[in-house]
Amino acid sequence: MVLVNWEDSNIMHGWRVPEETTEDRVADCQTIGFVIADDEDKVILAMGKSSLGAVMECITIPRSCIQSIRELRLK
Repeated sequence: MVLVNWEDSNIMHGWRVPEETTEDRVADCQTIGFVIADDEDKVILAMGKSSLGAVMECITIPRSCIQSIRELRLK
């Protein structure tokens, strides 16, 4: 199980003048999950897994968005 800190895109709603667009930032995100795949392009996490080997609610995070990955220990 890992904690991934990563950046995601953000969206501006409604009409704005160009000067206002510099106020928006990317979203800082944290996701906890089980590592399903890990390669040079992406990390895939599952939010849950069963004793039968099935996984649920997977998210693919591009490596270019990842700031850090920390392994978590279960008690």
